[in-house]
Amino acid sequence: MKLGSEILYLSRADIAACDVPLADVEASVEAMFASKAKGTAMMKPKLALHSDSGWFLAMIGGIKDKGFTGMKWVGVASTQQHSNQPHINGQIVINDFVTGMPVAVMDAQWITGVRTAAISAVGAKYLAKKDSSSIGFVACGLQARTNLDALRLRYPLKRLKAYSRRKETAEAFAADARKLGMEATAVDSPKAAMEGMDIVVTSVPVVPKPERTFDGAWLAPGSYAAIVDLGHPWKGETLTALDCVVTDDLAQAVTEKLTYPKPYAGEVADLVAGKVNGRKSDKDRTALMFGGVGLADVAVGGLVYEIARAKGIGRVLKL
Repeated sequence: MKLGSEILYLSRADIAACDVPLADVEASVEAMFASKAKGTAMMKPKLALHSDSGWFLAMIGGIKDKGFTGMKWVGVASTQQHSNQPHINGQIVINDFVTGMPVAVMDAQWITGVRTAAISAVGAKYLAKKDSSSIGFVACGLQARTNLDALRLRYPLKRLKAYSRRKETAEAFAADARKLGMEATAVDSPKAAMEGMDIVVTSVPVVPKPERTFDGAWLAPGSYAAIVDLGHPWKGETLTALDCVVTDDLAQAVTEKLTYPKPYAGEVADLVAGKVNGRKSDKDRTALMFGGVGLADVAVGGLVYEIARAKGIGRVLKL
C-alpha cells in the first residue's frame, strides 16, 4: 500500500478476521493513556450535532508515539432503541501523524465495544480490588458483553447479576455467562444488580432526558463502578460519598456534563502515570465516569490497521 495514493478499507467482517486479542486491545489503550500523561497524545472534546431523532459526534485524537491521528464519526439514534438496528453506529478514519495522509477507513462497531471495555479494565487495574470475584451489570447489550470479556481476563469473576429494561435480555446475558462457568442470575432492579458486587458496570443507553434513579449508596464497600453511560442514570450527589472518582478526560467531562458534582480525583492517565493513587484500602468505593475519548478509538484503530496490513486483510482503494 502506497502512502498518499492508496487507503485501506476495513469492513466489519475484515475487522473480525483480524482476530485482535483483547489483551492487546487493553495494552494499546493503557499505552495511549501513558502517552496522554506525558503529553505525546492529544485530543479535543467531542463535537456534537443534535437532531430530533438523536445526535452525531465527531471524536478526534492523535498519538505521536504510535504515528497515528484519527477521528471517529458516530451516529446515535435514540429512536432506534426498540428496532433491530444498532443504537450506535460509526466509522473511524486513521491518518499518518507526520504527513497527515489518510491510511485507513474502518467500521467502528467492534472497536467501540472493545475500546470502552479496555478503558474499564485499565481503570479496574488501579481502582478495583485485586481479588474481585463478583460483577453486576445494569443494561446487558454490547457494552456489557465486551466489559465482561475484558474484565474476566484480569479478575477471577465467579458470580454475576444482570438487569436490563427487557428481562429476556438480562436472562440471555446471564445464560451466556453460565456457559462460561459463572453463577449468573437475572434480577428485577438496578439496585439488585449492584448490591454486594465487587465490580459494577452500568451502560444504560443515553437519552436526551434521562431519569436519574441510581444511588451511589447501592455500591458495596470495596466496589469499583465502571459508569459507561456518562452517569446519566445516576443521582450525582450520591456519588460524592465515594472515595475516589476519576474520568477519562477532564476537559471532556465538562463539555459532556457528566453526572458528578465534585472535582474528579484525576484522569485514567493520572492513574497509569502514578500521579493519582486510586485505591487506598479494600473498603474504598471507587468509580470511573466515562465521557468516551477518541484517543482510544485511534489507539485500537491503529492496532487493527497494523494487524490487517500484516495479515493482508481489507480492500486497498485508490485515493
